[in-house]
Amino acid sequence: MSLAQTPSETSAAPGLAGVVVIRGIRRVLIWSLIIAFLYPAFMNGSKGICPGGIDADGGFIDASGRSVDEAPMCVQLTLGPSPLVYLGIALIVLLAIGRVMKATDERAALRTLEWALRAVGLFALVAIVVSHAWMMMIPLEQFSSESWSVFSPFPFGVIDVDVTPMTVS
Repeated sequence: MSLAQTPSETSAAPGLAGVVVIRGIRRVLIWSLIIAFLYPAFMNGSKGICPGGIDADGGFIDASGRSVDEAPMCVQLTLGPSPLVYLGIALIVLLAIGRVMKATDERAALRTLEWALRAVGLFALVAIVVSHAWMMMIPLEQFSSESWSVFSPFPFGVIDVDVTPMTVS
């Protein structure tokens, strides 16, 4: 019979104290970076309109079919990522790390990190859905020669408005 001590099952893993929390922080950072890189891939969208056209004689017509001297204006809306979403992701991660530093135990710290990871994913998802829904709801017919404004789902996405005269190809 051996008298050697066997380690108890409740003893912590050898190494740095709090390694589980550090692993959780690393996980949040990696997933936040992945989400930040995927966000612009899903934030692409565009739509446009060219009211009017070209008549049989090669002249321009407006949206009502009347002949006009000047080329009708074409409107192109382009959806892109907002820099404020990146700022929001960074803010969520930094606030979570701040709360982890104030946590009373390992379990509370890990719970905070899990909530931060969910918040980053949900924030990016909401930004994508709201921006695309907003883009689809913009009526292109509202743009006239006097009005070129568009309300963007700021801070979730950026909508660029490009107005150019129709060209004959």
